[in-house]
Amino acid sequence: MMGLSILKSGMGQIEPMSKILEELAVESKPAPTKRIRRSAEESRRVILDAAAKRLAEQGPEGIRLQDIARDVGISHPAILHHFESRAGLVNALVDRTTSQLREKLLGVLDGEDDQTIGAQMPSLVNNTFEALSDQGTAKLLSWMLLTDSSPEGNPTTGVMTEIADRGHAARCKLADSENLPHPDREETMFLVLLIANTAFGEAVVGDYFYEACGFGDDPDAPHRFRKWLGEMLGAYSLPDGFTADKG
Repeated sequence: MMGLSILKSGMGQIEPMSKILEELAVESKPAPTKRIRRSAEESRRVILDAAAKRLAEQGPEGIRLQDIARDVGISHPAILHHFESRAGLVNALVDRTTSQLREKLLGVLDGEDDQTIGAQMPSLVNNTFEALSDQGTAKLLSWMLLTDSSPEGNPTTGVMTEIADRGHAARCKLADSENLPHPDREETMFLVLLIANTAFGEAVVGDYFYEACGFGDDPDAPHRFRKWLGEMLGAYSLPDGFTADKG
């Protein structure tokens, strides 16, 4: 019928329906996204930044390549070009977070010369909690271990040992200044383990335990706990608190 194929405009002109629909389609079509030229290194960085943001906000299940590609404004294949697979992206994210944690902790230990290991301990504790708990890294590592998709080797091995070595050197230096025997090396390693395990545990089940202890409606409780832990371990790291080297 004629009424289905033409429309009259306000000016009395008759136009084919197909032409009107074509014009409407052109008007409603979104403007093409402007492609941003980036170097390979910059592309990897922005992809990892987007993945880290989704990890912190949504947990491991939030690391979906299609969503990350949309966040960054690139195609899904572009992510595969840089990381080969979702597993490759996850491993790169873990490696980068571990490297950032190392730099932060060594930055604290290599900071002001007049700061003792006891004064540095609250910052060491807080930075570890931020990297493992706040950024979602511990949940990601847990998920990788539980799903048998953990990366080759342990990405934290070198960091744990290096931090323990630097921390132990600082404790020995403090002991020398007080003419006291050096602390036990294993005890320093246990301090590092205690901080890492506590931060890891808070990331995975912290909300559950805070609520069980009556802190469910107290959003500042985790910060007070970290401060208390840092101060307690700081006091323990001082010469009066540690055990002499058994060697």
